[in-house]
Amino acid sequence: METNEVSEKDALLAEIKRLRQENERLKQEIAKLRGVKRPSGDVMDTMSTKLKEALRE
Repeated sequence: METNEVSEKDALLAEIKRLRQENERLKQEIAKLRGVKRPSGDVMDTMSTKLKEALRE
C-alpha cells in the first residue's frame, strides 16, 4: 500500500512540474503577443467620439 502512495505522489509531482513548465511557456507567449500590433478592426475602439460620428455621416 505504501509503494502505491509513493508512486502516486511521484506522479503528482511530475504533473506539477509539467504544468509549471507549460505555465512559464504560456507566460512567455503572452509577453511576446503583447508586443504585436492590434489588427485594424480595433481602430474604432481608439477613435474619439466626434471622429466616429463624423465617419457615420
